[in-house]
Amino acid sequence: DSNDSGFFITYDGTGGAEIEIKADGDLILNGSNGDNVGIGTDSPTTTLDVEGTVSYKHTAFTTAGPTDNVDVSDTTVLEVDTSSNNVTIGGFTGGVQGQILYIVKTDTANFIQLEHNEGGGSQDIFLTSGSDDRVVGYGGWTLYCNGTSWFALSNPTGAADAG
Repeated sequence: DSNDSGFFITYDGTGGAEIEIKADGDLILNGSNGDNVGIGTDSPTTTLDVEGTVSYKHTAFTTAGPTDNVDVSDTTVLEVDTSSNNVTIGGFTGGVQGQILYIVKTDTANFIQLEHNEGGGSQDIFLTSGSDDRVVGYGGWTLYCNGTSWFALSNPTGAADAG
């Protein structure tokens, strides 16, 4: 059935891919590929198949440290401004299992430091080096949350600067 907006729901009754919800061809739920969701595509081939650009929640952060319990709820990019001071982060809150967090230093002045297994944060950070890591130029880290702690997927990047 359809209405004037082009939105319709179909049921094929075969017990397979049973429900298709479509809004002018832009969104398919449980379409012909089972549990796949398509945005901007009528034929999703993976669990989430997006044709087009995806944006992520960006959080700007600037504070003198050490800082524990930085809230990263629903955050994908934590952009850290070190233009006026060094920033040290010892742990996070709000991280969920499977969340990826990109920490990006956007200024060459001062440094950003992550504390390895600091113990003061609700969700501690475990770095590949096994010790605190620091970026003094541009750069940062990629971290993964298991729901309890954060684990570095990358070594810090960022060349030394004059600061």
